[in-house]
Amino acid sequence: MTEDINKSYVQRYVDRANTTKSVAEKKNCLYRVGTHMEVIDCNGNDNLTPEQQQEVLDAANKLLGGQ
Repeated sequence: MTEDINKSYVQRYVDRANTTKSVAEKKNCLYRVGTHMEVIDCNGNDNLTPEQQQEVLDAANKLLGGQ
Protein backbone atom coordinates (compact mmCIF):
# COMPACT_ATOMS: atom_id res chain seq x y z
CA MET A 1 0.00 0.00 0.00
CA THR A 2 2.94 2.36 0.58
CA GLU A 3 3.47 2.68 -3.16
CA ASP A 4 0.03 4.36 -3.43
CA ILE A 5 0.94 7.12 -0.97
CA ASN A 6 1.86 10.49 -2.45
CA LYS A 7 4.90 11.53 -0.38
CA SER A 8 4.85 15.12 -1.59
CA TYR A 9 1.22 15.44 -0.43
CA VAL A 10 2.16 14.03 2.98
CA GLN A 11 5.19 16.33 3.26
CA ARG A 12 3.20 19.41 2.25
CA TYR A 13 0.51 18.88 4.88
CA VAL A 14 2.91 17.81 7.65
CA ASP A 15 4.91 20.97 7.02
CA ARG A 16 1.74 23.03 7.10
CA ALA A 17 0.60 21.35 10.32
CA ASN A 18 3.96 22.06 11.93
CA THR A 19 4.00 25.75 10.97
CA THR A 20 0.42 26.91 11.45
CA LYS A 21 -0.65 28.78 14.56
CA SER A 22 -4.23 27.53 14.13
CA VAL A 23 -5.12 24.39 16.10
CA ALA A 24 -8.05 23.72 13.77
CA GLU A 25 -5.85 23.96 10.69
CA LYS A 26 -3.23 21.67 12.26
CA LYS A 27 -5.86 19.03 13.02
CA ASN A 28 -7.28 19.32 9.50
CA CYS A 29 -3.85 18.90 7.92
CA LEU A 30 -3.09 15.87 10.06
CA TYR A 31 -6.53 14.41 9.30
CA ARG A 32 -5.77 14.72 5.56
CA VAL A 33 -2.39 13.02 6.00
CA GLY A 34 -3.77 10.33 8.30
CA THR A 35 -6.60 9.38 5.99
CA HIS A 36 -4.35 9.49 2.91
CA MET A 37 -1.94 7.05 4.58
CA GLU A 38 -4.89 5.09 6.03
CA VAL A 39 -3.59 5.55 9.57
CA ILE A 40 -6.95 6.85 10.78
CA ASP A 41 -10.50 6.31 9.57
CA CYS A 42 -11.90 8.63 6.93
CA ASN A 43 -15.06 9.67 8.77
CA GLY A 44 -15.05 13.44 8.28
CA ASN A 45 -14.09 14.13 11.90
CA ASP A 46 -10.86 16.11 11.88
CA ASN A 47 -11.03 16.82 15.62
CA LEU A 48 -8.10 14.49 16.31
CA THR A 49 -7.01 13.63 19.81
CA PRO A 50 -3.40 14.33 20.76
CA GLU A 51 -2.76 10.58 20.50
CA GLN A 52 -4.17 10.43 16.98
CA GLN A 53 -2.13 13.47 15.98
CA GLN A 54 1.03 11.82 17.24
CA GLU A 55 0.15 8.55 15.52
CA VAL A 56 -0.20 10.38 12.19
CA LEU A 57 3.05 12.32 12.69
CA ASP A 58 4.92 9.12 13.59
CA ALA A 59 3.60 7.32 10.51
CA ALA A 60 4.45 10.29 8.27
CA ASN A 61 7.95 10.50 9.73
CA LYS A 62 8.47 6.80 9.06
CA LEU A 63 7.15 7.13 5.50
CA LEU A 64 9.31 10.15 4.76
CA GLY A 65 12.44 8.50 6.10
CA GLY A 66 12.85 10.47 9.29
CA GLN A 67 12.79 13.86 7.58
